[in-house]
Amino acid sequence: MRIHVIIEPKASPDMFGELGALAESYGLEAVWTANHDSARDPFICFTGLARATKHIRLGPVAISPFEYHPLKMANLLFALNELSHGRTNIVVGGGGGTLDAMGKLPVRNMLKGVRECIEILKGVSPDELLKYDGEIFQLKRYQPVWATDEPPLIYVAASRSKMLELATELADGLMMSDVTLPLADESIKTVHEGLAKYGRSREGFHINNLYAWHVKKDKAEAIDEAKRKIWVRGILGRWYVEPFLSPQDCDLVVSKWGAFARSYFANSPVVEGISDEIMDALVDNITLTGDYNDVDKHIAELKKFEAAGFTEFGLRLYENPAESIKLIGEAVVPAFH
Repeated sequence: MRIHVIIEPKASPDMFGELGALAESYGLEAVWTANHDSARDPFICFTGLARATKHIRLGPVAISPFEYHPLKMANLLFALNELSHGRTNIVVGGGGGTLDAMGKLPVRNMLKGVRECIEILKGVSPDELLKYDGEIFQLKRYQPVWATDEPPLIYVAASRSKMLELATELADGLMMSDVTLPLADESIKTVHEGLAKYGRSREGFHINNLYAWHVKKDKAEAIDEAKRKIWVRGILGRWYVEPFLSPQDCDLVVSKWGAFARSYFANSPVVEGISDEIMDALVDNITLTGDYNDVDKHIAELKKFEAAGFTEFGLRLYENPAESIKLIGEAVVPAFH
């Protein structure tokens, strides 16, 4: 299993370059960044990283065709791929916070839109004119004659069965989000069944999982950060918390979804109506959180994800990313690469 990091999009292009060079020096395979509505554009941020590095892969998580038409997404993606000399990845997703900020959620025909976007991106060639007449997206003409580098890797943001199967049919890989060990076996089974259905080999297909990493010198600081970001872990659906909470606590968490969201946007570790015991259970079961003494325990858990079938793992970093990259590079990467 290859170790990746996912950094905050609020960093400047220069800081992206510094963090990317640091990650590359420790042998990490890829640096990703989240796609947030009020952040710098991720493609712009990665220009600094592309120039500052030579080997590490890079790319945004997750871009929706309902915010960027696939033609414009292709322009940005293949330009960054040119700048990085064929090292670019992208995760294509159906929706997220940016679409919510644009007032475009819920999205109709999300699955169909992602399918058409992947078909367009995979059809891009410098040698042949691409035309596409889909139900949602159309292209009259597209031929970037300058896009001659090794093509970018196209992932699908997928954690549920239909999107997982779509990824196995069309994409180079997929990135799940916050899939915990109790849910991993069923998810990987769906992926392997999809690959078999479409006559594709497991070899070379990228199976990633975005997972929160809150490990710091100060455990209290790490726990505080984990609680402040807990709402975005699987968006706290009932199916997500059932493996480790009682039915009554599941009911409470689902009923307090709005309170979790308010705490997230207020950057507060306290959620109105949720006990410390429930918050601690969430942190313990859906994140990797603790101090440096907990690293070996987290490596053991990551080994279980590897055994389940994940080929990559994207550790989502928040504050002080350089400190986290250094720790991951020194302690985690040698255990896997």
